[in-house]
This record gives sequence, C-alpha cells and structure tokens, in this order.
Amino acid sequence: MDFSHYLDAPVALAIALVNTKQLDGDTITSTDDLKAFLDDYSDMWKGVARPPVVRNLARVRGLRDSLREVIASPDDATAAERVNAILSEHGAEPRVSVHSGTPHLHFEPVGSSMLQWLGATTAMGLASVIVDHGVDRFGVCNSTTCNDVYVDTSRNRSRLHCSSTCSTREAVAAYRKRQAGS
Repeated sequence: MDFSHYLDAPVALAIALVNTKQLDGDTITSTDDLKAFLDDYSDMWKGVARPPVVRNLARVRGLRDSLREVIASPDDATAAERVNAILSEHGAEPRVSVHSGTPHLHFEPVGSSMLQWLGATTAMGLASVIVDHGVDRFGVCNSTTCNDVYVDTSRNRSRLHCSSTCSTREAVAAYRKRQAGS
C-alpha cells in the first residue's frame, strides 16, 4: 500500500505545527496566529476543512503536544499507540480521492472542522513515516537553545539538529569552549 501522498506536505505541516511551541514561547496564541500559520498550507485544506475558529485554538495546541509525544516516542509500539489515538480522536477515515486525476488515499473527514482535518492529516503523515521508516527517523534538536523537532532524512540516521543553523551554533560553541580551555 502506498501512502506517499502523506509523506511530504502533511509531515512538513506536523513538524511545523509542533515547532510553533518554542523554548521562549508560543507562536500560536490567537486565532489570527493560527490562521496565519495555516495560510501557508491553504492549498491542502481549502475546500476540505472549514477555517479555524476561536474554540479550536486550545485544542489545536493540545494536538500539537500530542504530535510532539508521537515524535518523541521511545519506540515504534509507543508511537503507533499515540498516533492511533490521534487518528481515532479526529475521525480519520480512509477514502479514495481523485481530485488530482490520480486515485489516492485521504484520511480526513469530508467537510470537517479545521481541528479534525489538522489532526487526521498530521497524524497520518507521522503514521506514514513510522510505518515506512520507523520512529527513529524523528528527532528533537540536540541544541541547548532549541527544542524543534525534525524528520531525519540522512542516509545513516545521524542527524542531531533541526537545521544547519543549530548545528553550526553548537559547533561554534564547542570550538570556543575548547579554545577557552586551552
């Protein structure tokens, strides 16, 4: 079975959503913030889900925390249990869609609320990574100043940081520490 439709944009959306909660604060504190965040993904949800409303805000933030728990799971079984709970909670239901001309699977409920769509879509994206590559492809940045999550696409699963910025910052800090100790 091919879930490749859920391996790009939905995974990127899940990672981006989790990363809206930073060490120094939350970037989604209002419905306007949520709308601004979702604008970058409007091609995925317009015509499928209703726009976000005020009552969704706290639940979207709860979803974000649940997605982080999937990503930080210690093993595949725990990740599967956590992602299955999200899929169930948000009414994920497989259906065949042909809107792009090629039949493919969708899991979000038709005409769903933004919360249902977001939960089903992001959870299915993470589920696809778990099934195809295992939970050890997920990571939390090793930087002391960052807690962003990422999907490790390196060949040997050696990635330690969410970005080259964090990797460089940590390398420079380690170099300076070595220099100061000399």
